[in-house]
Amino acid sequence: MNGPRLIDPMSYRRMPWKNGLGSTLELATDATTNAAVGGSPWTWRLSIGDVPVRAAFSAFPGIDRHIACLDGAGLELRRGVERIAIAREGTAFAFAGEDTLEGDPIGAGVRDANLMLDRRVWRGELTIVRNGAAMPAQINADLVVMFAAQCAHPLECRANGQPILLRPSETLVCPERVEIDFGSEASTLVIARILRTR
Repeated sequence: MNGPRLIDPMSYRRMPWKNGLGSTLELATDATTNAAVGGSPWTWRLSIGDVPVRAAFSAFPGIDRHIACLDGAGLELRRGVERIAIAREGTAFAFAGEDTLEGDPIGAGVRDANLMLDRRVWRGELTIVRNGAAMPAQINADLVVMFAAQCAHPLECRANGQPILLRPSETLVCPERVEIDFGSEASTLVIARILRTR
């Protein structure tokens, strides 16, 4: 992509889980048109998943995954006898798409944020920032993808120096650099930093 772009919530796609046990709201991806008619499948994807009940994760060989708890009281992952508490803010939990895991929600209304990266092409990290906590003044990466999960008013950003207003529930996709002003309003951002591996 050449410059920053905003994705409106009306453009998001509801996608069934690969294992058929639920669905995911796809916010942004690099897939181009329909792969069946000459397009290409995604090599990165940012999405939001509802986790109503304990369920196994779909297998994604070759994909590195990052997951954080966006809404609800909490989320645990189970890997055999190991239990992993998933953070509600800060850096997301990273794991390989080949891993055998189950997600176990704590209470109702649990949603998670997911970043998936084809490890042949990308590496990166996913972060949830709430109310400006530990928010860097500038975010740098080959690609920055930012979802305004909650904000009372549009957030003022500079995407590669270009002024942009990020409205509630919109997603910003920008190469190289984003600066943002949280202001004093309550807000929650999901931020993916995506870097090329080659």
